[in-house]
Formats: sequence, C-alpha cells, structure tokens
Amino acid sequence: MSKSEEAADAVQNATNSPWFERVARFGYVGNAVLHGLIGGIAISMAFGGSGEADQGGALDTLARQPLGGALLWVCFVGCIVLGIWSISQAVFEGTDKATRRLKDAGTGVVFLAIGATFGTYAMGGREDSGEKTSGISAELMSNPVGNFALLAAGAGLIGMAAYYVYKGVSQRFKRDLSVPGDPRQAKIITVTGVVGYVAKGLVLAALGLLFIVATLQHDPEDSTGIDGALRAVRDQPFGVPALAAIGIGLIAYGVYLLFRARYDKMD
Repeated sequence: MSKSEEAADAVQNATNSPWFERVARFGYVGNAVLHGLIGGIAISMAFGGSGEADQGGALDTLARQPLGGALLWVCFVGCIVLGIWSISQAVFEGTDKATRRLKDAGTGVVFLAIGATFGTYAMGGREDSGEKTSGISAELMSNPVGNFALLAAGAGLIGMAAYYVYKGVSQRFKRDLSVPGDPRQAKIITVTGVVGYVAKGLVLAALGLLFIVATLQHDPEDSTGIDGALRAVRDQPFGVPALAAIGIGLIAYGVYLLFRARYDKMD
C-alpha cells in the first residue's frame, strides 16, 4: 500500500469514528444559531428595528452576548468538522450516485464557509456581508460573462428555493432523520421542519430575484445579499407582516436544525 493510500485510509477511518460524528453534529447547532439570530433580526427589522439580517449581523449580535465568544468557537469547530465529514462522504462513501456525491461535496463546502465566518468572529474579526456581496456583484457586472454568471446564480437560487419549499411541504426532510418515537417531539420536528424549509425557500427566492433585478438594472448597490433581499420584502405591500412571518419561519428552521443535530442519520 502506497503512502497516499495509507493517508486516505487514515482520513476515512478518522471521519468514520464515533467521536468525529459527535463533533460534526455541532455544525448543525451552529447553523441553527445562525438562522435563529437572522430570524430574530428580521422580525425586529420588520417593525423598524436596526441591525443587518445576514450572517455578519447575526454573528456580530452573538459576539456581544455573554459567553458569545465561547459559542462562536464551538460553532466554528462544529461547522468545520461537519464540512470535512461531508466532503469525506463524497469521496469515500460506497454509493455510486453522482448526485449524492455532489450534494455531500456541496454541503461540505457550505459548512466550511460558514465555519470560516464563525472563526473570523471568534478571533475578533468582522465582515460586512452586504458590502462584500455588492463588491463582488460590481466586479462581475463589469463584463458580459459576469452578468451572465449573476443571472445564472439568481436563477439557481430560485431553483434551490423551489426545492426547499417542496422539501418542506412534502416533509421529505424527515428522510434525513431518525425521527424519535415520542409523538410530541415528532410533531415539533414536523411543524418546525415544514415552516422552516418554506421560510428558507422564500429567503432564497427573494435573494435570487434581487440578483436578477440588480443585474438587469446594472446596479450592484442593490445586490446586498440576504439583508438586502429581506429589506426588499419589507418594502413591498404587506411587506411588514411578510417579513415578520419569514423571521418566525427562520427561527422555526433553527429549532428544526437543533433536532437535526440530535437525530440526523449521518449516513
């Protein structure tokens, strides 16, 4: 056996160990904290409150709380480990289904990115998510290929939004879990999963539309990420109750993710 094969076996054995799986579950906790905080900020914003309803605003809020720094580190480790675990599943799992491997790889990249953001705030750093997104959009809008990429990203987000809504309404999310026998817990999982996935889908749809409209109008300042998308929702007729409902839905999604941290099949 070559050294590269030995290294691959060592990585596979490590990521398949029970302790690695237990730590990886904290990645879902980190994601739950993130969505819960964004949901709370969105509700506040609906009724005239301040704050940015995106990753930066959520983690800035968390960093200012008692024990917030410790929780940032826990979420950082959990998200990074879950990201590594997901990528290892894409590389080493026995299934030959390309879609499953792509899904695991995509999930891994997403959690590594979320973990990096947690790590930035845990070490005292800050970042303006809206300004960063607007800057990237401005750079892409400077050439035709970039404009096409933004339109494609917007369409992709809308497609992903449709999948989230479908997964919530059809309750397909239950396939990811070993649903507990306690009927009360099972009911809470069902309700928070349905409401949460639909709300997440609505946010992604609003974000996708924002990218498309900003690109067609060639106005990168309107492309400010999730915060900009939620503010656009608020500014529509009946926007205040709609934004408040989305905020409640994101909190519900956070609650569902806490259950997922406990009951995800991890296979």
